[in-house]
Amino acid sequence: MHRHLNRRQALALGAGTIASTVAATAAPAVFAQAAYPNKPVRVIVPFPAGTGLDVDSRFFTSRLSDLLGQAFVIENKPGAAGTIGTAYAAKQPADGYTLYMGSTSALSYIPTLYTRLSYKLSEFTAISQLALLQGALIAHPQLPAKTAAELVALSKARPGTIRAATQGVGSFSHMVGEWFVMTTGAQIEFIPYNTSSPFASVLAGETQLIFDALPASMTNVQGGRLKALAVTGAARQPLLPEVPTYREQGIADFEPFTWFGLMAPTGTPPAFIERISAACAQVAKMPEAIERYKALGGAPVGNTPAEFNALIKAEQDKWIPVVQRTGIKLD
Repeated sequence: MHRHLNRRQALALGAGTIASTVAATAAPAVFAQAAYPNKPVRVIVPFPAGTGLDVDSRFFTSRLSDLLGQAFVIENKPGAAGTIGTAYAAKQPADGYTLYMGSTSALSYIPTLYTRLSYKLSEFTAISQLALLQGALIAHPQLPAKTAAELVALSKARPGTIRAATQGVGSFSHMVGEWFVMTTGAQIEFIPYNTSSPFASVLAGETQLIFDALPASMTNVQGGRLKALAVTGAARQPLLPEVPTYREQGIADFEPFTWFGLMAPTGTPPAFIERISAACAQVAKMPEAIERYKALGGAPVGNTPAEFNALIKAEQDKWIPVVQRTGIKLD
């Protein structure tokens, strides 16, 4: 015998069926988020293996692997001042299994410097800033200047004689140097080394200067093979207490710090972002991380996505006017 359902009974039955279907569909998604990551995670580094950002990336990802129980695999995609790897990372699936290691240049001024880019910063979501490193003005020991202020005076007295090595036109070392020139009026010629180490040039005396993050030259400075004329920040670097800050030398509004951090393609589930961010905070508190970056003249950070976003915005506000004043544009 067929039983006829009234309208209320039919609606109740339909609602129950829909709820069961939704629950069945949602369960795997909830489980997937709870289990994340459940397979290896790629981290795109837009610079060659062995460079500073690559080494730093491997330090952090090895510890994230230990904490989260999955391999974090570095994939180097170098070229065009990091824009090739950045563009590649921006187009990857937003599934939490491809992340990107962003740095000062890529996330603050590169989009203003280049007229044509195949990515937008809006295609990335911040996860966590991993470290902050002091910048420094590094010189060959025979340069007759002990401070940045003395360098400015020397360059004006001997125009055309002071040359600074850079990693290439538009690189961080180049743009910091341009910022210094605009701020101080120093007379400096910039020499790009696109395929070889600019530090080798300074060590050999082919050039006299390089503007870069302090870790890149710390060993050579401490060994007397190079010297530091100034460091960024409000206080002197404890490892180089004799080196004055730019502020002490009257060079204001010049604060080129180096930083880097993890990003994800926009659309990555927030739960995944938070899980990686929390793990980054744990790594930053590890004694080995603190000691490593203290020895390099910096500090691990491990902040939240919101805090990293705020840093990126502040750095853009600082760097974009610098790029605009230089008038430099790259394709």
